[in-house]
Amino acid sequence: MSSSALGGFKRRPPKTLKTRHALKKYEPKVVENPKRILFLRGARTSSVVNEAMTDLAAITKPYNKKLKKRNGFHPFESREHLEFLGFKNDCSLFCFTSDSKKRPHNLVLGRQFDFHVLDMVELGIVAADRLDLERVKGMEVASLGGKPLFVFEGSEFAADPMFMRLKSLLIDFFRGSTETEINLDGCDRVLAFSLRSENGEDACVAPSAECYSSGPQQERGNTVLCMRHYALQKPSTAAGMPRSLSSNMQLVDIGPNFDFALRRASFATPAEFKVATRVPRELLATQRSTAENVSSDALGNLRGQLHVGKQDVGQLNLRRFKAHRKTQREADGEEATRKRRHRRCSGADADDEARPETDI
Repeated sequence: MSSSALGGFKRRPPKTLKTRHALKKYEPKVVENPKRILFLRGARTSSVVNEAMTDLAAITKPYNKKLKKRNGFHPFESREHLEFLGFKNDCSLFCFTSDSKKRPHNLVLGRQFDFHVLDMVELGIVAADRLDLERVKGMEVASLGGKPLFVFEGSEFAADPMFMRLKSLLIDFFRGSTETEINLDGCDRVLAFSLRSENGEDACVAPSAECYSSGPQQERGNTVLCMRHYALQKPSTAAGMPRSLSSNMQLVDIGPNFDFALRRASFATPAEFKVATRVPRELLATQRSTAENVSSDALGNLRGQLHVGKQDVGQLNLRRFKAHRKTQREADGEEATRKRRHRRCSGADADDEARPETDI
């Protein structure tokens, strides 16, 4: 992806052999490393955003890195320093905190592709609750490296393009490592996201009608993003309760909980996003080889063809009402009656043939 109009980080080609070997870890891979989050502080921050950054770093461990030095830039005004820090620390996700009179308690979440800013959204902290693990002390929940379950409440996450991209960004930010197989015991947290308007009555309006732009966005909209963090408490097998029953699961509110006001957004164009989400050919070949009659397109979307054999509908287990059932005696009686009628009809036909009709 090309550098943005706001100024992007440009990498110089290596000149020595040592530098070439050092830059190999930044080259594209078929299976990429887990995405890491870079936590940054602006020139001025408040205690609210500092505590929020600490709690977000705690629930995303160990895939993050926190820098102590303050930075005198803003992501919506200059991206060059942000992209350089992401390249230097090998972090494709970032969280930038700041505080000003115009935008108090400001938080910018974003992601990069090829160490160029792809998507980012600006959030304002309206309300916050700190992380409190004392409520689950002594329980095997909210462990380090555990996988969270995501809940997105609201039709906007599946209908509006801006909120669909926001959903993708939030999943990318909080999911941690990407695994092909997961033990259910490792899923011990739930992240719930919902949308509401500022007054709670009007419909949610996206921050910008022109989301796909490389320039700074107009600050519009009335949407508040609510984030809730729960610990998933499962019943133990020693208690005599089956662990497979979802009714026995309990959600314990451990925080951090936030109410974010959506302020500005800067998303990549559909063409840039298509390049960023392209799946390597080697990975597509692996996916096709694991199943028969499976094809894929350039974006990695798999399509399968199912061949269903002939079904015997006579063996379907349909519901039979008691009133429609016939006893064995009734069935035997009907069979005997049918045979007697058949004999009578056969005898009558024989008599007609033996006595020809006479003319009167």
